[in-house]
Amino acid sequence: MDRLKHAFAVPRPLRAPLALVMPFALGLALGGALLGGPALTQTQNRTEARISTAAAPSAEDHVVALGAASVPAPVVIAPGKRALKDAPPRMVFAEITLPAAPLDLGPAFRRGLTPERAPIVVASGKSGLLALASLGDVPIRDMRPAIALVIDDLGVVPDRSAHALRLPKEVTLSFLPYGGVSRPLAQAAAAKGHEIFLHVPMEPRGDADPGPDALRTADSTSRLRSKLDRQIADISEVAPIAGMNNHMGSRATADRRLMAEVMRGAAERGFVFVDSVTTPNSVARAAAARHDVPFLARDIFLDHGEGPDFLLAQLDTLEQQARARGVAVAIAHPHETSLEILDIWVKGLEAKGLRLVPVTEAIEIEARRSLLAMVQ
Repeated sequence: MDRLKHAFAVPRPLRAPLALVMPFALGLALGGALLGGPALTQTQNRTEARISTAAAPSAEDHVVALGAASVPAPVVIAPGKRALKDAPPRMVFAEITLPAAPLDLGPAFRRGLTPERAPIVVASGKSGLLALASLGDVPIRDMRPAIALVIDDLGVVPDRSAHALRLPKEVTLSFLPYGGVSRPLAQAAAAKGHEIFLHVPMEPRGDADPGPDALRTADSTSRLRSKLDRQIADISEVAPIAGMNNHMGSRATADRRLMAEVMRGAAERGFVFVDSVTTPNSVARAAAARHDVPFLARDIFLDHGEGPDFLLAQLDTLEQQARARGVAVAIAHPHETSLEILDIWVKGLEAKGLRLVPVTEAIEIEARRSLLAMVQ
C-alpha cells in the first residue's frame, strides 16, 4: 500500500481540484437510494482500502473511487454528464464506487489512522491515474488552525518592501511586475524561503491607476496573453513563482474572457490563484475551475481602514475565522504601521494555538477540510 501511495502521489497543483469532486461523490453516498443504487447497510464491515477498476473510462473522464467495502455499492453516472456545476468541462464521472458502510473516521484520525485502514481517493485526469494521499495522513501532521498571510503591492517602495522580508518565511510575498525593486527583493525573498506571487495589475472600475501594462477588458486576447507572459517572465527570471493574485481589478476580474486568459497562463505554469476579491462580481473562481487552477479567495483585508485599532480588530476577526473553518486567508500591504504590528502579531500565534502557512499549503488544507467534513 505504501508503494501504491508513492507511485501515484498527486502533485500539489492537482490536489485542490479533487476537493471539488469529493463533496459531490460523498453526497451520493447519502443519497444512493435516490439514484437507484443499493441501500447502504450497517452490517457490512469495511475491509482494507482498494482501488476500483470496474470502469474503463475514456481519457476525458474523471473517476473517483472510495474503495473500503467488502461489497461495494456502485452508482454509475453516464460518461460525459456534468456532475458538478462549477467543475471543469472534462471533470465528469464514469463511475463512483461507494463504501457499503458509513465512514466513521473522526476519532480515528486523531489517534493516527494507518494508510492500510484508510480509503484511497483516485482520479484519472490529464496525467493519468493519480491517487490522493491516504485520508489517514490528512490531519495528523498539525491540527492547529492555519492562517495564510499575503503581503502584496511589493516592489514599489523599497524600504517598506524590504521590511516585509523580515516576516517569517511562511508569509507569501506578492510583487508588482513593474516595481523598481521587485526583481532583487523577489530573489532575496525566495532565497529566504518565502513563497513568491506575481501581483498582476488589472483594470479597476473608476479612475484609479493600476500601473503600466495592466490587463484591461478592451485588450485583445493576444494582447492580454502578451502582457501576462511578459509580467510573469519579469519575476520568474529571478525567482520561482508559486501563484498570482490580482492588483485592483474590480472590472477585470468580472470579465470572463480576461479571467479565462489569466487562468490559461496560470494553468500552463502550474500556478495557484488567490482572488483579492475587489468586487462581488468576480468570476475568478469559475474561471479557475474551468482551467484546473488551484484557487482560494481572500477572507480578510487587514489594512484597508485607517489606524492600528482597525488592523488589530481585523486580526481578531482573522483568528476567529481560522478557528471556525480551520484555515483563513488574509491580505495586507507594506504600510509602515501594518508591518510593525504584523512583526509583533506573528510572534504570538503559537501561544494562541495558531500557525502560519504559505498559500499553497492553505489550498491543500482547504481541500482536505472540505473532504473531511463529508466523511466525519
